[in-house]
Amino acid sequence: MKKELFRIFNLTIRQNRSAILSNLYLQVFKGEHIGILFNSFNERTAFLDFIDGKMPDIEGTIYFEETAVTYPEYIRSYKKDMAIIFESSRLMDRLSVYENLFYEQLSFVWLTAEKYKKMAESLLDFFHLPLDVRQKVKTLTDFQRIAVELIKAFLQKKKLIFLSNAASLLDSGEFEQLLTILNILEQHGITFLIGETFDIRLFKLTGSLHLIKNGQIIRILPCAQICQEEIQKSLGSYAILHNQKNHCQDSDLQNSVLTFENVRDQLPVPLSFTLKRGQILKIICTSNRETEYLLALLRRKILSGSGKIFFKGQPLTKVNPRQYLKSCKVIESNPRQKVLFHNMSVLYNLCVPLDQKVHNFWGNPSNQKGVEYTLRDIIAPKYLPMNIDQVPMEIVQKVIYCRWLLYVPDLLVCINPFSIIDTSLNQITLEMLRLLSAKGISILIISNHWTMDTEIDGEAVFLTP
Repeated sequence: MKKELFRIFNLTIRQNRSAILSNLYLQVFKGEHIGILFNSFNERTAFLDFIDGKMPDIEGTIYFEETAVTYPEYIRSYKKDMAIIFESSRLMDRLSVYENLFYEQLSFVWLTAEKYKKMAESLLDFFHLPLDVRQKVKTLTDFQRIAVELIKAFLQKKKLIFLSNAASLLDSGEFEQLLTILNILEQHGITFLIGETFDIRLFKLTGSLHLIKNGQIIRILPCAQICQEEIQKSLGSYAILHNQKNHCQDSDLQNSVLTFENVRDQLPVPLSFTLKRGQILKIICTSNRETEYLLALLRRKILSGSGKIFFKGQPLTKVNPRQYLKSCKVIESNPRQKVLFHNMSVLYNLCVPLDQKVHNFWGNPSNQKGVEYTLRDIIAPKYLPMNIDQVPMEIVQKVIYCRWLLYVPDLLVCINPFSIIDTSLNQITLEMLRLLSAKGISILIISNHWTMDTEIDGEAVFLTP
């Protein structure tokens, strides 16, 4: 007979009196794993905060092991039976692996540190995890950190583990290692809630996948139906180019900024689209290899072996490379690490591209005043002279995009602009993309993050066979 482990009935979570999640029903039986996929970062964050006991109040009923409990009771007495493995670490960076596993018990005087090390080594061997237990957590890879957190949950006798975006951080080899650990945990009676945003591989472990859109469950996919096509069909709320055009009219070419006609090579399907001035178009890739290939094409590091690419109506191969690179700019993944000049001011970071476009930019003080005036409603002037490493992350995020709002390229290519780690910044990214589009800049988003960008107007191309 099935044993109910956790159930929520008519769960409603409000923020500023508006319902973020409404009337959710979820039932988890022991040993039957469930997948949850949200179509909004805000909804996903609200649900995780609920599970983590961080919500001030909720509406609805919670059952734990078939006992109805209030939310305060859940936080006080039942949350201890659940663990959440987040994308970002909850371990203590300055402590070693064995100290993180046992730090609640390190005060027990009858066990020495050496004995804890041996216990940790035995535990890691049990999970087939080759790792020095004396290693500091801050030096661990994403996989190693996730593995340690899972083993810690096992050690603490957790009954239900919520895995948040674990697969998205791992390569294929690490993913197989993760499956080994999950299998061992499953054999010891632990049940999983799996919440992935960008990667569906772990959903294959589940019996069903709950799709949540606009705060409600819109569909429950049984295991046999869990695939990208079914998810896209259910969640797609923007225009999807199912049947890409095989050719473009001459008038389309003249009015376009970027056009692809049947470009294939390393792509799973021929790629065709037309991106016009001020439009946003998103290409959803199934692998990093496809993303890197498209970026190499757009940077003119390689040539397409099939199909045609046009830039502002001309074949890309005939466009002057120097002029093209001035007109096409790129924001790569993790731009805070790649494009900012650390230990320099906010103003300097904003104006670096302009210095390449405007002769003697720094020699004319009125140019800097113009920057301050143009961005006065986006970035408060008090931040401009400050070191970029000392301002809030929200300001840093705005700097990354405002530099192109000032420069105004014809085409801005954004690689994976939405983050699974700093989800609080995604609303700023969305607002900045809209401002750039309103300025007449064509925006091409190339992403592996194919479920979360439904608030962006425009079309999307799914590179799935």
